[in-house]
Amino acid sequence: MIAYPPSSLPPADLYQPMEDTVVPLLFNSYLYLPKDPFIRRGFMEILPQIYSNTKSGSHLHLTTLAVAFFSVAAWTGQGLFLWASERYFTEALPKIRQALQRDEDSELDEILISILLLSTYEVSLSQMPGIHDLTRCIKEFVAVKDCEHPLKAHLKGAVALINSRRSRRLPTPLSSIIDHAVEGQIIRTTRGLTAPMVPTPNVWPLSQTEALSSPSPLLASAASELVNLRQAWETMMAQPPDENTAAVTLNKAKDIDTDLMTWAYAVPQYWVPVAASMIPQSVRDAGIYRHRCDCYTDMWIATTWNTYRECRLLIQNIILSCLRILMSEDPDGSKAAAVSLAARRIVDDICATVPFFLGDQMESVRMKPGLVQYPSTETRPVTMTHRQSAPLMGAWMILPCLKNLHFSDLALPQEQSDWVQQQMNRTLVIYFQR
Repeated sequence: MIAYPPSSLPPADLYQPMEDTVVPLLFNSYLYLPKDPFIRRGFMEILPQIYSNTKSGSHLHLTTLAVAFFSVAAWTGQGLFLWASERYFTEALPKIRQALQRDEDSELDEILISILLLSTYEVSLSQMPGIHDLTRCIKEFVAVKDCEHPLKAHLKGAVALINSRRSRRLPTPLSSIIDHAVEGQIIRTTRGLTAPMVPTPNVWPLSQTEALSSPSPLLASAASELVNLRQAWETMMAQPPDENTAAVTLNKAKDIDTDLMTWAYAVPQYWVPVAASMIPQSVRDAGIYRHRCDCYTDMWIATTWNTYRECRLLIQNIILSCLRILMSEDPDGSKAAAVSLAARRIVDDICATVPFFLGDQMESVRMKPGLVQYPSTETRPVTMTHRQSAPLMGAWMILPCLKNLHFSDLALPQEQSDWVQQQMNRTLVIYFQR
């Protein structure tokens, strides 16, 4: 049970009206915003319809409330909503266990959606400097007391559930969307440079191959190959150096890197980032690395580009590991130097997205998003959608990238490493300022 401070816990009869306000706020602030037609539809987009048909007190009802209250707590800076979020979270867990024990195939997709909701919004801040009080405050929002990587607890459960019931699961449009979501989260954990992988499902990739005519399937296809590559790389690194294995891994890494670079050239022209020409002084003061900032059509396109960059960053790391074993492949070190330069450029590209996501935001917007200023160009003006959504979701979208850069062993220049840490801390203040 969670002990609520008497001054923080509202009367019980306030929860029902608050549900009616907070859940639509989540849907209207994120799910109903227009997205580029090439952005693949995710499980969050189908949540409103499924939520409207779910029973009050069910696991999906409670997990949706947990996510909604947690999001509004982050957007408003109000601890009251965080306490409510934890309450619904802890109520949802036994409901999921009960649903699993019933072992009914008809419930599988809803169980997976609940698991995905919890895994999406679980956070681990124990490694963040200077926020120990916050870590204690939200520790009950973690699935298990795995201080290093709690994010993966529910994802592992989703994989185990799919493995155990795949033969009994009928393919439907809903199951296809859910498979894409699980696959996407596995890829997301794979491209992290600081954490071990989640075990992959017995059948990989999970989703059926789509027509590779739009950016999202093209990138997903290349990224799914990265999962197998990282598994091979981790196995190789756990064994004594073997040149044959390193050569095979190196060639596979180069092939996937080529596929990823092909994706970058195949995207529509309006997806290509454009250097900002109009940067408010307040945005510069909040944080721009080496005076560089890029603009995008929307945040989902920018996030897709950062997915591409993180995949390529992992591949450069794998290539460097192989070259260290295959000394004869790079006797003068020129290949390793070129790979290191490519990695630094990728890091710079990620850093250049931070002002686009955050603008000059330094604290919670208190649900007044029009107060934040953003960089722009004549061809990429700041849209109303961006003004509405970026103050609420921008920091959440860029924080995983910043954490990946900060905690990885990329040997960043000290100036850049310090800047990344400052921006990471800034996102935490935006969401959890007291």
